[in-house]
Amino acid sequence: MPRLEVNFHNSNVVGIVLAQLIDAQLGVEKTKRRRPTMTTRTIQFFTIEQARSMLPLLRLIVTDISLSHRELTERKSNLRRMLRRHEGKARFQIYDAEIAEIQEDLKNETLHLEEYVSELEQLGVILRSAHDGIVDFPAMIDDAPAFYTWQMEQADVLEFHWADESTADRRPIYNG
Repeated sequence: MPRLEVNFHNSNVVGIVLAQLIDAQLGVEKTKRRRPTMTTRTIQFFTIEQARSMLPLLRLIVTDISLSHRELTERKSNLRRMLRRHEGKARFQIYDAEIAEIQEDLKNETLHLEEYVSELEQLGVILRSAHDGIVDFPAMIDDAPAFYTWQMEQADVLEFHWADESTADRRPIYNG
């Protein structure tokens, strides 16, 4: 299984970086490139079989991420509404300690969610949507950088998109 060392700022630039690395390996003329920063990570290319073999584990992790993300989003929204009603009104000051506690809980839940996402990154996959449970597997398809894509409700890895496309551009995998 081929591996490449790459520096990246976050998982959103991995597709761009992956395409750039492949271009460099293939000797394609350099184009205008964003310079990634942060830590060195190894990008693992997955075969469709390898991606599919990871689904039992990914189902557990991504389900937890999606549920946590949805709950966290709802709780943050409720807190914002509470703060708008509370803002500047002396009679609501009795709730300041409760609001501070809620904010601390949300901070801890956010850190917990980030740990789940980090676990996915350590497995070599990229979380594209926490809400919808969409995961990408870096791949090479017909010698071009791409991603196999799986979504939480799907029984199998059924789609892919090229590295320079978004997950909205997914197309079916044909096992001709």
